[in-house]
Amino acid sequence: VVNEWAQGTSIHGVPFVTDSIMWLPWKRHMWTVLVCVSASFMIWQFTALITQYRDYEVITDSITINPSSLEFPEISICSLNYFSRSRKNATGIQHPKTLEEIEAISTPLEEFVFKSWFNGQELNVTQSWKSVLTEIGRCWSFTTEERIYRPGYYGGLKIWVDLQQDDYELESDWAGVMIMAQQPGTLLSTQLPVYAVKPGHESLVSLRKVNFLRERVAPWARCTGEAPYYTQTRCRVECINQVVQQQCQCRRYTDSKDDDALPYCDTSITSANYECVLEILKTEGEFQDACQCNLPSCIQTEYEGQVSDIDFSNVFLENFDYESFNTTQEYLLDNYISVTINYDRLQYEELTETKAMTFADLLGAIGGSMGFFLGISMLSIFELIGDLGLLRLVPRLFGKTHLYGLGARRDKQD
Repeated sequence: VVNEWAQGTSIHGVPFVTDSIMWLPWKRHMWTVLVCVSASFMIWQFTALITQYRDYEVITDSITINPSSLEFPEISICSLNYFSRSRKNATGIQHPKTLEEIEAISTPLEEFVFKSWFNGQELNVTQSWKSVLTEIGRCWSFTTEERIYRPGYYGGLKIWVDLQQDDYELESDWAGVMIMAQQPGTLLSTQLPVYAVKPGHESLVSLRKVNFLRERVAPWARCTGEAPYYTQTRCRVECINQVVQQQCQCRRYTDSKDDDALPYCDTSITSANYECVLEILKTEGEFQDACQCNLPSCIQTEYEGQVSDIDFSNVFLENFDYESFNTTQEYLLDNYISVTINYDRLQYEELTETKAMTFADLLGAIGGSMGFFLGISMLSIFELIGDLGLLRLVPRLFGKTHLYGLGARRDKQD
């Protein structure tokens, strides 16, 4: 039965193995070896392809897009000094425990950011900036719906900042501001990329936008949620906040959604709160796995940046209107910061993840292997299963010896 089927099969080499009339024994043995070797390579290829498919790998395509304009990110600036020393002394609040107390001893916005422009238009500082609490105290964030049409130094956001170093706390070791650029709505944290700017200089923060579109179909997906509602930074900060509440019985400045009955943690280096929080931050890796913050956002926008600065020229320093600002040249060099934040070009990169091998790719690769090694097609599989298996071998298991399969010779007797 098998010999008769083999004489008419479309699988390459099999007819030569079973034809004892046309071929000498040594030629049949040669073809048997060739068929077995080809079948072995085909099975090995099957195994490799299936293993590759079950790894569920993804590939990342990078596309550079050149739009006519770009939306501006949310910009946040933070002083490296926590609180105003003079306001702490005036109010008697040394370790704030409520939001009202933090406001009372923080430097007001109009004294910190005293000038700002966007796309060349001067802004109302109090209306354009909003307060936000971070691990290092109060920061200020700027958002706008206006778009950027002109990259480089003469576009974007320009700000003048007064550090007021004479009002720094005694524990402050550095003078300057931290600048962060993030997707609007993202939880502000020092875990984001931070750009430090020093006083007495004209600085430029050049930004570049990167969009991430990760594969979301399981089991290829290695991400969860969408920014800004979920980010790894937000997840980690909220996880740390929860642990701090449980172990230190206080709230970090970034904790804004939990029990208001708990006071804010004392940031003084001599306080018990400080030691407790510091110990948690040192052992952060021990509880991060339980917080399940290992996966990035499936859809997220990030901003890469670079800081460059130059000194104020002698002409600028000589012609500066010190009387209008009620200041001196020495104070300007020690406290004033001029910084421009903008894209370095009207261009952004989009990184898109796709499946490295889909099920259709797997079927195509398997079909190619079968055709390459033994000339097997889909019809050959139907021929093997249907003609040989169902129409020839299976009926004989039930004693029906008169069935020979498709195209069989009916005059032959068993």
